[in-house]
Amino acid sequence: MGLLNLTNRCFRFGERHASLKTSALCELSMEVTNPTVEEIRKWAYSEGEWPHDEWDLFLSWTGEVDLFIELATDQKCPNRLFFLHMLYYMVGTTYGEPNKSNKLDRIAAYIGKARGIKHGDIRQWIKNTEELLKGVQKYSYDNWRGGVHAGYEFS
Repeated sequence: MGLLNLTNRCFRFGERHASLKTSALCELSMEVTNPTVEEIRKWAYSEGEWPHDEWDLFLSWTGEVDLFIELATDQKCPNRLFFLHMLYYMVGTTYGEPNKSNKLDRIAAYIGKARGIKHGDIRQWIKNTEELLKGVQKYSYDNWRGGVHAGYEFS
């Protein structure tokens, strides 16, 4: 099975919603399961919906923590809260991995990239992550992968 191409999804969406004009997302063409930094950035500044139901999962595979921090702190980014969600999502998926001896080191590396950033949301993400690692905070799917900590609501 090949990778899902965003233009194919837009075509199917357009067929079901013939009255709608082509959205900014449909003008993009990317492999949603393996997007480039440029494609992620282009989507971040669009007003479009998720290109795929598993968009957050696919983005977590990229490991682009620096990009997610940048986008989560940019007040001009329409999808800013989504990228804050991505930071929590990456910690949550990594923390939930069974039998991975280096998972705590990887999570510490994620928050290490954000040290020194004064943005309140990033500081709270670091605090929550440190509390998770120290056992002060218990892991909850809803908090870490379901958008609660990030204040992100799925539509």
